[in-house]
This record gives sequence, structure tokens and C-alpha cells, in this order.
Amino acid sequence: MRVRSTSAPLTDRQAEVFAFVQARLRTAGVPPTLDEICAHFGFSSTNAASEHLRLIQQKGYLKREFGKPRAIRVTGSAGRREAGIVRVPLLGRIPAGGPGLAVEEIVDVLPLPREQFRGERLFALRVQGDSMVGAGILDGDIAVLDPDREPVDGSIAAVVLDEEATLKRVYRSKGGLRLVAENPAFADINIPHARLTYIRVAGLFVGLVRIR
Repeated sequence: MRVRSTSAPLTDRQAEVFAFVQARLRTAGVPPTLDEICAHFGFSSTNAASEHLRLIQQKGYLKREFGKPRAIRVTGSAGRREAGIVRVPLLGRIPAGGPGLAVEEIVDVLPLPREQFRGERLFALRVQGDSMVGAGILDGDIAVLDPDREPVDGSIAAVVLDEEATLKRVYRSKGGLRLVAENPAFADINIPHARLTYIRVAGLFVGLVRIR
């Protein structure tokens, strides 16, 4: 029996399914079931979803335990890394004005240069609004974020508060958290220490994609 190496590339559809699995692991803490994969991609039966997972596993990107509905695990550094590119899921939109609802579902999968975008669990969100224009982040741009890197004071991050998200510079203090825009037309967002338990830093801003 011939075993394929982990360098075998994914097809576009396999990359989308793999990115969906990773996104669900990141946001929900558990992988999707076959039924959830079918519902998301419009597959007519769970056999189609299972076959995609089988091929992705065969190429070394996943490990599965058969007979268990959510027994899917991403294998180490194999995730989304192919020769020269990293496949980054685009998860809806993120506002750069006032906070807005963060819709965490895969809209697209972006093949980005691996040398420029490094990280095992990168994801992307589309910017909406002009509060970050001073940092060169424009309405409609795509912000690439790394959930595994902690922001330092003054760094740009996607911050989720009560299921709403915004892209801002982050500053910590004894009093809480301050989110600062790069546009003088927008006031700072001050979050008191008592509300920090409701805050989630979704990812550190690590790069920008502009498609015009």
C-alpha cells in the first residue's frame, strides 16, 4: 500500500472543507459533524462529506476516529500548509467603525504566500468602515489575524465583546481596556475592568489583503 505524504496538495473543495473544520474547532471547540458539513456545503448525503474527510485525512491533514460523530483532529503543522502557500479561511466581515456582529462562517478560502503570512491557525475577516484608515486599513480590505499571538499595547487586534467585534488598537491599563481607532472622528472605546470577562481577543492583526 502506498502512503501519500503530507505535502500532497488539497483540491479547492477539500481546502474549503478543511478550513471549515478548523474554523469550527476554533470557534466552538469541537469539530463539525458530517450532517453539519453537509448543511454548510449543500452536499446531498453524508457520504459526500465523509469522502472529502477521507481524502483530506489521506493527504495527512486530519486524523479521525471512525464511529464517533465528532472525532476529527487536525494534525500538527500540516494544517493549511501547502508548497509555498497557506490557505486562510475568510470568516465573514468585521467592522472598523462601531462594533458589529461577527459572523463566523467561512465565506471563502484565501491562498496566501506562506513567507508573508506565518501561523498555524490564521483566519481573515473583511473590514467594514473607515475607523482604521490612519493605519492604512480601508473599508473592504481583508484583515489577516492570528489567534495564537497575544497583542501588546498599541498593536491592532480583532476584539469581540458580547458577540460583537471591532478592529482597533488595544491598550491595557489597571482600569480595563481601551480600544483606539486610527481616525480622529471615532471616539475611544473604554471597557472597565469589571467587563473584561466578556472580552475576547479573537486575533492579532498580522497582515492585509486588498482586492480591488
